[in-house]
Amino acid sequence: RLVELVVRRDRLVPEAQPGMPGLGAVYDVLTVDWLLLSHPLGSFRPDRMRLPGQTHPGLGIGERVLEILYRMVERLRLDGLFTVADHFHNAVLYRRELPFWDPAADGQLHALQDLLLEKEKLSLAQASWAVEWGFVRCADDSPFVWHGEGQLRAMNAELRAWIGSPAYQERAERTRQHARYTLARAWLDERWAAEKDALLEPAAP
Repeated sequence: RLVELVVRRDRLVPEAQPGMPGLGAVYDVLTVDWLLLSHPLGSFRPDRMRLPGQTHPGLGIGERVLEILYRMVERLRLDGLFTVADHFHNAVLYRRELPFWDPAADGQLHALQDLLLEKEKLSLAQASWAVEWGFVRCADDSPFVWHGEGQLRAMNAELRAWIGSPAYQERAERTRQHARYTLARAWLDERWAAEKDALLEPAAP
């Protein structure tokens, strides 16, 4: 398998959020339920380790596939492209073009990136495995569990304005500032040393 894609026409029904501008309409979107880009003959490398959920390396065509999906949205005259990231690394990569629908989710991801990628200087692979293995801890020291939230490439002007509004940015930044995550670095380093050779091999079927 090289490419698998499952999409559907869907409806986005906004719920009122206190302090946020209201959105009264129902919006038609294209939802990506599943996207696989796999190179079964490719090899993982130290700078491109296997990521959570991967069996084989990717094809390196994610941006081009997104462009095709954007064209589909435009041709169908829909209001946007919507998806939910299965893993931390997917959300980081998607966020470049698909902001979170919920500003609190945007702030949460920023806080995780601040800790894992900026403060701890982890690679994206290390950061994603740290989340997957439960080494990212919440304020009560419980393991942080990744729950993907909706991410939207808005084509509708009203939706774009909502995501770009000061209220959205303020909510996201407030969540970022109040988030309290820590990394069990010693545990991660120990597990990484034990697993890194295996992460250069395809995942077992």
